[in-house]
Amino acid sequence: MRAFDPGPPSPRRGWQQALRMPHLVAAAWVASWLAIAPALLVLSQKVSFALAPLPGEAPGGDIDLIILEAVREARTPLAIAVLCGVAGWWAWTVLWHAGVVRCQLRTGGRRARLSDLLGVGVASWWRYARLSATALVALATAAATVWLPLWWGVAGGSAAMTERRLIASASAGAVATAVAVIVVWLATLHGAWLLGLPGRRSAALAWLAGLRSTLRRPLPCLGTWLVWVVPALLVSAVVPLLGGVFAGLRGGLLLVVVGLLVSLLRAFCWVGLFCSFGPGTGLVGIPEDQPAAAAGSTQQDQKAVQEIMYAQEAWQDGR
Repeated sequence: MRAFDPGPPSPRRGWQQALRMPHLVAAAWVASWLAIAPALLVLSQKVSFALAPLPGEAPGGDIDLIILEAVREARTPLAIAVLCGVAGWWAWTVLWHAGVVRCQLRTGGRRARLSDLLGVGVASWWRYARLSATALVALATAAATVWLPLWWGVAGGSAAMTERRLIASASAGAVATAVAVIVVWLATLHGAWLLGLPGRRSAALAWLAGLRSTLRRPLPCLGTWLVWVVPALLVSAVVPLLGGVFAGLRGGLLLVVVGLLVSLLRAFCWVGLFCSFGPGTGLVGIPEDQPAAAAGSTQQDQKAVQEIMYAQEAWQDGR
């Protein structure tokens, strides 16, 4: 049987699925704030302690220097807080990715409760954590392939290398790294959905299959990625922009409300991006993984799954 192909990604499908899962968007929104809460707490405590002895009308330049010094002194607890936040955010992202894939493939895209998503996500968490680790290894390999030759060239000879040529080489390396990040990201999105199919156990093979799907349809994949990532980045720039325009409202209620809304829109974009790469028709009725000794229905389940996959392939070929 040919390798299953979920079809091209669709921003419209991602939009529809994200609207059907507002509870997941809200959970991702809350988790984003919980991830940065330790770092914000450390900064708040250190900065407040450093500014407490100052008079009410201290010069602005002195305040900036004091804040910078307080941050420098708090670098160790701040680094620990950031690492804890990143680890928690990574574990949560792996969890909801696994849950969305399993629920979507089992129910054909019907609405599912958050508890259902998280329940099946916990059962598959380790498999998707291996997929994430595979993506990180691929990204590190790509970055080393780009930057090691550049570093060797600069360190080996290049007393004769002009500043313009050095800047051009560094710019080319930065562009190549950005392309590698996008390709690895797209391959991981494809691989996450392929890893949820029956019979898939190897995260590395699922990621390679996702890379093949990405390279087969580079323009639809890139277009879908841009549809979701560009708005997420644009809305992220709203709060700093408002902070510069309304300097007197620093820390005020308006910026707090805008920041909450922006992070909510960003969470919607991440959920929509992931759901955009799901199968176009939904493989309804895929059974849960069962032990080999389960009540003699394993062969029937495998035959039903094969029929579903054959029908999906015939639909893709006929379209």
